[in-house]
Amino acid sequence: MERAVSILVDVGRHAWAVLGEMAPWVLGGFAVAGVLSLWLNARVVREHFGGGRFGAILKAVGLGIPLPVCSCGVIPLGASLRKHGAGKGATAAFVTSTPQTGVDSIAVTFGMMGGLFAVFRPLAALVSGVACGFAVEALDGDDPAAAGLREPEIEPETRPAWARILHNGFVVLPRSVGGALLLGALVSAVVMTLVPANAIAERISSPLLQMVLTLAVGIPMYICSTAAVPFALGLLAAGLSPGAAMAFLVAGPGVSASTVLAVWKLLGGRATAVYVVVLAACAIGFGLVVQELVPAGWTPPGARIAAAHAHCEAGLPWTVHAQAAALVAILAWAKWGPRGQR
Repeated sequence: MERAVSILVDVGRHAWAVLGEMAPWVLGGFAVAGVLSLWLNARVVREHFGGGRFGAILKAVGLGIPLPVCSCGVIPLGASLRKHGAGKGATAAFVTSTPQTGVDSIAVTFGMMGGLFAVFRPLAALVSGVACGFAVEALDGDDPAAAGLREPEIEPETRPAWARILHNGFVVLPRSVGGALLLGALVSAVVMTLVPANAIAERISSPLLQMVLTLAVGIPMYICSTAAVPFALGLLAAGLSPGAAMAFLVAGPGVSASTVLAVWKLLGGRATAVYVVVLAACAIGFGLVVQELVPAGWTPPGARIAAAHAHCEAGLPWTVHAQAAALVAILAWAKWGPRGQR
């Protein structure tokens, strides 16, 4: 009984920590989505991101790669694209490529893991985003007739811009994705509680099997592209191969439990399965390439920083508590607060 209570307490602590860590990124995503709602009207989105055209998917990937948005922060942006008429392929390409990297994470990757990883991360985001977009269009694309009839919600033009930004960004979108965010944080917490960080390295020596098992742990977990770098260093310190670290850098930030649930809601079950399979295949593919290119005896420049993960045992700083409380408050307000406008 005491063990069960201890596990529940740990799950709750990790879930709260995950909410706190992802809160700035999610709230930032809500804010960006609110601003983009002024530009992403039906005409613009259908012109640039509608349907399964090659250009629409490339534009979605090109828009997403430099954005400093995590796998949870991308949810409101992807929802906004889809809501305003983007095709399934373009939406899937954007959701796949955006959280894997950003201008900030590329700089951190270069400083802590070297130029090879810094080059391959955005390249993996490009390849996986394009591959996922076309795979979704080929296997589960929009019905052209249905897509043409879809009428996206457009806020009344009579309201001032700031009111539309706040309403779209902090009411409409949190109301639609809030449940997925909370459930995803809970799933991530369960994984982090029950799967020790060094469990894989202690039992599996094959780099390929390490990649597969690392994906099994990394895919449900929430971690942003920048925070994934010190985590990958921790995996290397625990004995995992450089290829396994690369696979984690692709799939860990690229998908999370929250993202899977949100993509399921936005695009349906078949597109979600394609999204996960394509991203996992690209993660292993790039992991195998990096494994061959990294020289024997290689040590990442920031290996000493991996020890910083020990800070988790010292308790959460007050800023994390404040961030988690702010996120939960906004989700609750969007769900049960304003009911006048939808």
